[in-house]
Amino acid sequence: MFDLFTFGEALAVFISTDTDSVLTAKKFERVTAGAEANVAVAISRLGLKARFFTKVGDDQIGKSILADIAAEKVEVADCSIGNSFSGSMVRNPGTQNKVEVNYLRKGSAASLINVRDIRHEFIENAKWLHTTGITCAISDSAAGAVSHAQKIARTKKIPQSFDLNLRRKIWSEAQAAKTLFPLAQNVDLLIGGEDEYQVVFNESDPVKALQFANQRGCKIAVMTKGDQPMRYAIDGKISQLIPPKVKSVDPVGSGDAFTGGTIAALLSGKSALEALTQGSYCGARVASMFGDWTGIPSGKNGIIDEKIKNEMSK
Repeated sequence: MFDLFTFGEALAVFISTDTDSVLTAKKFERVTAGAEANVAVAISRLGLKARFFTKVGDDQIGKSILADIAAEKVEVADCSIGNSFSGSMVRNPGTQNKVEVNYLRKGSAASLINVRDIRHEFIENAKWLHTTGITCAISDSAAGAVSHAQKIARTKKIPQSFDLNLRRKIWSEAQAAKTLFPLAQNVDLLIGGEDEYQVVFNESDPVKALQFANQRGCKIAVMTKGDQPMRYAIDGKISQLIPPKVKSVDPVGSGDAFTGGTIAALLSGKSALEALTQGSYCGARVASMFGDWTGIPSGKNGIIDEKIKNEMSK
């Protein structure tokens, strides 16, 4: 039995190291990332068992992606080889300029994910299902797989989360809203940024958007806003949580660390507020270090090491 099952596209990420611009850089460092893989790694780091599914190309990049995730003790044995290339991303570190992302993923192996790939046993043998809007964006077949997985989880009464994760470089806001709106309902945890809620729910008032999410069966609806106070709604009641203050070094991946930390705490039996608080610590720690995985904290039984939490509270 796994604590978490998730699936989507894992990417080889090439980050410029000699300048803060892909245009002028000559040297790059390769790491592995991807929203769902990041969440799986966070779950594993916190002492729980995660299974991740993806498709990669029959190439060295694909092999390195799976090896990196497996090294984090995430189960990837069921991943398969797709008849295409492994997806990649090229970006600058964002130390002086804003982060600029360049994708090489249209038609990638992971975009071939479909309902046949998501076997019932993946979900039935997990305590939690996590899906995101990014998987929906990479192809219609992958979006169908997300809907398929959600339905299985509901039938089997397995808790699940959905992260809106709107990626405007992959599809338009109109396409995103049409696809994500029916998926952003009847989940135990819904996560998204203020702008993402606005696009998907066509509601500019943050409070009304969160309350609407609750009305659509999202038990905990969370609206993130970087290092600003985080709004969340339970039963239509709005509350706020102030995340830990850290010096932001690299915000990429911090949202996934927040999600993983929150899910891990919920799986361990913590209350919604306790879970969101843990998630905020995980997200802040990742933002304070360079790389999607570098700052993901360790823990046991889904709970962050107290030493790490105390160090961040100073």
